[in-house]
Amino acid sequence: MYELFIKLCSNIGCPSSYSEEVLKQLRSLGVTELVNEGPVEFIGGLRLLGKGQNSFVFKCKIRNLEGYHACKVRRFDSSRPSLLNEAYSVKLANEVNVGPLLINYTSDVLVMEYVNGVPLGAYLKQADYDSIKAVVKDLLTQGFKLDSIGLIHGELSRIREHVIISNRVYIIDFESASRLTKSTTNVTQLTSALMLSKGTIQAKVKEALGLRDANTLIKLLQLYKVKPSQDSFNLILRFLGLLN
Repeated sequence: MYELFIKLCSNIGCPSSYSEEVLKQLRSLGVTELVNEGPVEFIGGLRLLGKGQNSFVFKCKIRNLEGYHACKVRRFDSSRPSLLNEAYSVKLANEVNVGPLLINYTSDVLVMEYVNGVPLGAYLKQADYDSIKAVVKDLLTQGFKLDSIGLIHGELSRIREHVIISNRVYIIDFESASRLTKSTTNVTQLTSALMLSKGTIQAKVKEALGLRDANTLIKLLQLYKVKPSQDSFNLILRFLGLLN
């Protein structure tokens, strides 16, 4: 049932108190199985959906729910005291239809919708221009929705690691999200990561959008940052040719 987590803990030397507490929380959330599948290979041939400095993400099964889900488990050596901030942030994001659906949570485990898709970078490499435009518009609109509720993702400058394309576009991993940050917006971070940074992906996005005048775009982003609104957001979309 939980052999994958137990073996992982054995490989990295988790304290027994931590292991026992996580197992208790997995049971309380109705997790019936942790599945040894995923794109990330870990010590001892273990397969995970994701791995970071603060957590491991397992493919899992939940009692009374069909299909697979994602179980995010806080690492024992994490700098974060719990996953509660992330849980609250995902719940807020879900209210505006952003992010994977949060099913249930405890202080050290989040159970979420399993997003079986393609990382943004891999998708954009093979996508045609119309598909790229649709993804960019979707992402910017999701960023605006988050800005409208004052929730800043915080990591969208590293967009490759935080967007998955499946049956829809998903912004994932809200562990650094905050409602206290006033120095940036999601729309500005997304636009910068997609178009203003240097790289092959950014070059293809700019080509798909026909973007030649970065200075005007930067001015529109500065205007939006000072006063985020539907009007200032629409100016950005219209300039990029994404507003009908």
